[in-house]
Amino acid sequence: MDTCAVGVSTLMLVLACPAFARAAPGGQAIPLTINSGRPLSVALDERVTVKRVGQPITGTLIEAVYAYDRVVVPAGTKVLGHVAQLDGPSKLTRIHALLNGDLTPARHVVLQFDTLMLDTREVSIRTIVTGEIARLRRTAAANPASNTSPPEPGGHVARAREEVKNQARDAIDATKQKAHDALSALTQPGKMERLKDAAIQRLPYHPQFLSKGVVFQAELVVPVDFGTATGSDVASDGTRPAPASLLNARLATTLDSSKTRRGTPIEAIVTEPVFSADHRLIFPEGTTLKGEVTFARPARRFHRNGQLRFLFETVQVPHPGDAQAEAPLLASLESVQASADDHVVIDEEGGATLSSPKTRFIAPALAVLALRANVDHHHRFDNDGDANDVAGATVQSGSVGTRGLGGFFGLGVLGIGLSQISRPVGVALSLVGAGRTVYSNVLGKGREVRFPADTSIQLQLAPGPTRQP
Repeated sequence: MDTCAVGVSTLMLVLACPAFARAAPGGQAIPLTINSGRPLSVALDERVTVKRVGQPITGTLIEAVYAYDRVVVPAGTKVLGHVAQLDGPSKLTRIHALLNGDLTPARHVVLQFDTLMLDTREVSIRTIVTGEIARLRRTAAANPASNTSPPEPGGHVARAREEVKNQARDAIDATKQKAHDALSALTQPGKMERLKDAAIQRLPYHPQFLSKGVVFQAELVVPVDFGTATGSDVASDGTRPAPASLLNARLATTLDSSKTRRGTPIEAIVTEPVFSADHRLIFPEGTTLKGEVTFARPARRFHRNGQLRFLFETVQVPHPGDAQAEAPLLASLESVQASADDHVVIDEEGGATLSSPKTRFIAPALAVLALRANVDHHHRFDNDGDANDVAGATVQSGSVGTRGLGGFFGLGVLGIGLSQISRPVGVALSLVGAGRTVYSNVLGKGREVRFPADTSIQLQLAPGPTRQP
């Protein structure tokens, strides 16, 4: 199979266009309503030290919110909220914190966002925060290495086809880079700020805070009405999306490589309308995508991470006053929003896994070296004939520094101080630290690929032949 066929087969979207043309006709009044259950992605503007219930917070909407065919809440909108509740930690959470040398009573912070600050007015909303992600970033699939492949036979026609593909790929790359830069500006605090936060969190007792840039998923409890408007003209039968279009959606199904099995049905909701080249509507916001998991492998020992792959196969376009009709579709994952700490990797065919940085071996190596230094003994023979001759005296080679290093891996910053109490305590903490780091970074199970419901994803659209159901 040639390069062109491979690229099209992995990213092709096959559309049954007659079904799409049945959306609300142009000129018809459509309600501009954000339905309940729609998540809003809000990034905190500043670090918030948690003090009390009712404490105000301010965030920024990182993704525009659409209703049918247009933006009703633009990205960058300020969102106001407050600390609604402070719950005590569970026993398991408390034990885990103590084992890491953290004596801070880490309360569970419940937030509510209740106001959208639009240009002309304030809009009241009711939300429930369902999740949070630190250091959110968009990870895109690797581009096929088509530039290194031999040219296709066929003369001018083949070269023209390849040129169109390259132009489409360049446009897609530019769009993805622009989205990545915009997202990073809102969700990625500076290096010095991250180092400061990490240092504070390592202290045995520290103020509890929410980091700048952490993204909260605030799910609407009640619909938000923005009135009505005249609907866009609908694309005619046979219209195909532009080659460089990207379809934005959110998962409606939670995916987990340890629990989701091959063949599991999945759904996603289109969050941004898709238009034709002449700006006629093909997919309105709220269009439903259906598919299934095609491959799932749970994490295994020796730090081998889980893997997931899924495809969308049908689409349902909402029709006012009419039953939804399904049409064939084939689309694979192009990009996903996830924490930078997860190190998500997406291959050319849309498969997702997690990479394991080589730096994970640094901690086990240092912990083992510290343990060896703290338990090591050697004999010193001083037989030079003076009054200080010592035959066979045992010398401990563990120093204050090696004890502190071993204690740090065993019990965090608190362990640095405890390791200086006595040599046995230092050795014990070093042993705990070496065992913990070696198991978690080398011998233990890897990490699972988890995409919770409402995860933002992208699918690449490409023109293809119409296929009847």
